[in-house]
Amino acid sequence: MYRVMKRQYLLSLLRTIRGYRSKAEQYPAPSCDDGSNLAKRTHSCSVPASDEPQIEMMRSLFKGYNPTFKLHPLGWEAESLLLLSPTQQMCYYNGKLFGGYIALLMDRILADSCKSAVTAYLNTSYLHSVPPTAPILLRAWPDRVEGRKVYLKGSLQIPGKVPQDWIEAITADALFIKPKDWE
Repeated sequence: MYRVMKRQYLLSLLRTIRGYRSKAEQYPAPSCDDGSNLAKRTHSCSVPASDEPQIEMMRSLFKGYNPTFKLHPLGWEAESLLLLSPTQQMCYYNGKLFGGYIALLMDRILADSCKSAVTAYLNTSYLHSVPPTAPILLRAWPDRVEGRKVYLKGSLQIPGKVPQDWIEAITADALFIKPKDWE
């Protein structure tokens, strides 16, 4: 019974934003909190053929996303520099990146900075509009840990007027929960 429930949970996880990759592809994220191993993890079940269009769509949304990790006293910091392709440049208003896509990117980088946890809440503050053609610097780091609860902070930065100057355009606060049965 436990295996069936776990398999159903994993299948539903594959259909979520962070579970979009199939068994054959590896998901680059920290596998432990002590810094001893940054092995890539894979999902333990295959994806039905009927989910292939959704999986391809998710792959296209994260094209070019390749985070790097560094050890933080409370876990891992994640950072990714992203230059959006034309298919990723979704705008609701002309010249302003769609806020829902920004929240998706923020959720992804925050999730990648904590081990085996799921999003409980994500509060995103939009300080400046994000031009769709601008390079995007995504950052996430743990703020505090209370048992299974991991509080995270993140930001999306865009280039400023001066080279090497980044402007904080979006900030995020999030709570991720580590499920009891995951390790």
